[in-house]
Amino acid sequence: MKVSGQLRKMTHEEADPVEYFLSLDEQPVPVNPAIGREMSLKFLNKITCIECGRSIKKTYDQGYCFPCARDLPGNAMCAVRPEKCEHEFGNEQDREFFKKYCKVDHLVYLSLTSGVKVGVTRHLNIPSRWIDQGAVQGLVIARTPERKLSGLIEVALAAHMADKTNWRKMLKGETDPVNLREGREQVQAWFPADLMRYFLKDEAVRELHYPVEAVPFKIVSHNLDKEPQLRDRLTGIKGQYLIFEQRVINLRKYAGYHVEFETLD
Repeated sequence: MKVSGQLRKMTHEEADPVEYFLSLDEQPVPVNPAIGREMSLKFLNKITCIECGRSIKKTYDQGYCFPCARDLPGNAMCAVRPEKCEHEFGNEQDREFFKKYCKVDHLVYLSLTSGVKVGVTRHLNIPSRWIDQGAVQGLVIARTPERKLSGLIEVALAAHMADKTNWRKMLKGETDPVNLREGREQVQAWFPADLMRYFLKDEAVRELHYPVEAVPFKIVSHNLDKEPQLRDRLTGIKGQYLIFEQRVINLRKYAGYHVEFETLD
């Protein structure tokens, strides 16, 4: 396999284990078959914005040029702080974004990554969101009719529990045994009273498995800006990380970079 193009985050299909695909020029390339083989990943010294396509020297917000990162509704503060969503009060572009992406059902969930965390996503993004996080289990605990309400629930729960992942522990699979159903019962007490009607008590826990043969004892992240080529044996894939014998690399970080992948044996 030798392929090249503009990199986006990996896509995937729910399977056991998860089936991953490189996204190059928005075309899927199966990558699971490369596990166990030596692979070369080379940065071709070209970066283009994943929205407008302009040539840039660095990316913002995982793949955008500065104007797109600054101006696109999808890159506003509420992308990471959903409780701050104000698109419905913005310009015409903001209001259209609100109708399409914010004023739709959103889910609040618990996921087991490096530990139990709380998160929010649109209803269409499960289990994709959990796979991107490298979660081994996930459980939906609330469904709201718009993004801001889910964000308010998340803020209330995050005062008592994590809303971030330790990516090194996630890659190593260093998680304590946790019963997410019991976690659901616990967090119910932390729900805002005026949003309790959105709580879900009967959703099933979903488990996810990843194509990982081995993980380096010491997790070192490869930096394509400093070392434009990575050559090593691929030993696994989890979240948005390719795992090699000596290094790992978060492909989502390099969205917009033009790269070449090649299997060497």
